[in-house]
Amino acid sequence: MGIALELCGLADRQDLMDFIRDYWSANHVLARSEALMDWQHRDEANQRYNFIAARDDDKRIVGILGFILASRYDATLAGEADTLWLTTWKVRPDFAHGLGLLLLRKLDSLMAPKWIGTVGLNLATKGIYQALGYHVDMLSRHYMLNGAVENYKLAAVPAGPRDATRLSSGATFRWLDRDNFWTATEDLGLDASPQVPRKTRAFIHGRYLSHPFYRYQALLLADGPRAAICVLRSCTAEGATALRMVDFLGDGAALRGAGATFQEILRSSGAEYVDFFCSGLQAELAEAGFLKLPPAKEARIVLPGYFEPFERSNVELAFSLRGPGEARIVCKGDADQDRPNLL
Repeated sequence: MGIALELCGLADRQDLMDFIRDYWSANHVLARSEALMDWQHRDEANQRYNFIAARDDDKRIVGILGFILASRYDATLAGEADTLWLTTWKVRPDFAHGLGLLLLRKLDSLMAPKWIGTVGLNLATKGIYQALGYHVDMLSRHYMLNGAVENYKLAAVPAGPRDATRLSSGATFRWLDRDNFWTATEDLGLDASPQVPRKTRAFIHGRYLSHPFYRYQALLLADGPRAAICVLRSCTAEGATALRMVDFLGDGAALRGAGATFQEILRSSGAEYVDFFCSGLQAELAEAGFLKLPPAKEARIVLPGYFEPFERSNVELAFSLRGPGEARIVCKGDADQDRPNLL
């Protein structure tokens, strides 16, 4: 039996959704929502869906690997500045032996991305990624509790004295929207940020402020000449709210003086906590006054990580990344970890 590996065309959407329904889950959002499938994966310029599929002799899909290109949100990133984030990876059980690896290697050779990685990987695949030259690690989860909340509805905070935190100050902030975004962020050097994988203001605007389902908030931090954009989203359950920071662009030093800023935002919004899954900004977040959540088995505090549906449990996220550069910043919003699951 022969197997063909090829990128999917625009006519393949229903085949992809049917495969996800039949071999992943009938409740998977990409099996049910054509609109989300199009938002994440339809590539009009290249007349394709951003999936590579394995097909048998009867042209039936027997395996898929999805991907999202950073250039989807800013065309200027295409080519030497692009990042390919791997997403939905599934092979039919009776074709499982080695086919997933073939899909990954074929996609890599076809697209030849400068940076390639994923967020939320199954640790059973850690060895595969490492053998292919990827760096694999866990995202750190940093958090700050709202000091004005006495009775938490979302979080489970042990009784007694809380961990002492010293909040930094000095940074100023401004909320951005689609109307003021460009004028408020010009001449700040954000598009020249050395962080990798590469991101730009246009990427932030396209990926978050133009999202068709979620309402993201972009926060501009400034501390002297240092500036950064933090992307946040409110999550609500049990009659309470948490703020989740999902992406970052700019100078990490702008975070160092922003502790009091985040506490002010928590108090004015009434959110119980703000958290941030990331790699690469640990020192800056600690200096601001964020705490680092220990591994799930050791943590005394519970900060729910899943809201669609809501689960009162801590969540851990692994990531992989391959590509050049030292100033690496990987965030929860990379790949597809911050996508709607209920529509």
